[in-house]
Amino acid sequence: MQTIERFGPDGRLIGILDGDAASRRPVLVLPNAGLVPRAGPFRLHVEIARRLGASGVRTFRFDLPGAGESPHLSGIDARAATRLALDHLQARGIAQRFVVGGVCSAADRGWIAAVEDPRVAGAVLLDGVAFKGPWFEFARIAGVLARPPRTWLGVMRRRLGEGSAAADAPATAAYRDWPTRAQAQAQLAALLARDARLLFVYTRGVGDYFRDLRQFGWSFGAGARDPRVTCHYWRDVDHTFYARFARERLLDALQAWYERAFPLRTGGSDAG
Repeated sequence: MQTIERFGPDGRLIGILDGDAASRRPVLVLPNAGLVPRAGPFRLHVEIARRLGASGVRTFRFDLPGAGESPHLSGIDARAATRLALDHLQARGIAQRFVVGGVCSAADRGWIAAVEDPRVAGAVLLDGVAFKGPWFEFARIAGVLARPPRTWLGVMRRRLGEGSAAADAPATAAYRDWPTRAQAQAQLAALLARDARLLFVYTRGVGDYFRDLRQFGWSFGAGARDPRVTCHYWRDVDHTFYARFARERLLDALQAWYERAFPLRTGGSDAG
């Protein structure tokens, strides 16, 4: 079942709710990423809705102000619009608990919503926050050494000319809404203290800040090893999950994670 939902000031924000109304799992909320409308890059959000809908998970994909069919709204930024989406779904009796996330800036929305809103029981973070550190530098050097030796000197000169940013500073701070490394570790600890579930996926599309799975532990500290946290690093997948195999891998991983993270309760209360 699919319905168009209007919410926010004068109902000017627009989203699509998919799935069976009898679902008892938290609703997956997918804000649009960047300027890509709510269908997602290469209709990824539509495919997610179909796959998860078949396994009993409802999804809500919506356009943030200024994207797709949602106009710019004075005083309503992406953070506020995401909160309004959750308010709307709760007021309509659709769910009390949510998972928020998506690709790139939508992953940032998921992290912020999880940190700020106790109704958010989990986050899906596709090429989301991470920090460089020693393992990034190790992977970068290994990549240089894998090239023909005649190129080494030129590459090293370019690297030295670029300088090195602080290891615990977000590599993309100019256009991503990220905490510092210390803040991220504290925020993850707080999320786990309230029993949240998190799925991280990094791809080769963010090679400017993530190149080695061991960076994840360095970025997030002890919380990275918690069983409620899942992380994948897919070197053969691009940032927008363009290839068919990439989308299928993501759909399989997301479905398996959702079923494991939010198992249906038998004879108990509603999980959503």
